[in-house]
Amino acid sequence: MEKTYSILIQFGDGKPVASKIRAKDGVDAQDKALRLNPGARSIRITGVLEVHLSKLKLLPKPKLKAAVHPLFTDADDAVVKDYIRNTSSDAKLQICHQLRKDGLTYKAIARQLGIGETTVRTWIKNTLPSS
Repeated sequence: MEKTYSILIQFGDGKPVASKIRAKDGVDAQDKALRLNPGARSIRITGVLEVHLSKLKLLPKPKLKAAVHPLFTDADDAVVKDYIRNTSSDAKLQICHQLRKDGLTYKAIARQLGIGETTVRTWIKNTLPSS
């Protein structure tokens, strides 16, 4: 994307000269203006006149395959999330204890069950797992 910048060029004689420069950014515009006006004392950008959009090459969207859930390798994330969402609190409590027994952190368990980390801590500390 390029822009057309409005600039003021001063040569030291007290009479600034207005000009236009097309560049990709302000630094590039100042560099081009200095190259075109080698005796200039200062170059000041006063504004952007136009924005020129280059032709963008649209890439095809990649086909996304379903992510495999880390706990259930035979099901994808969407299936597991749907299962967890429709699971009762008692069942989540049992899953919570099982995941903790398997070595997962409170944070990881909370993320997997869609509940708060504080809830996981409370469940682990205040309830006994049923056998």
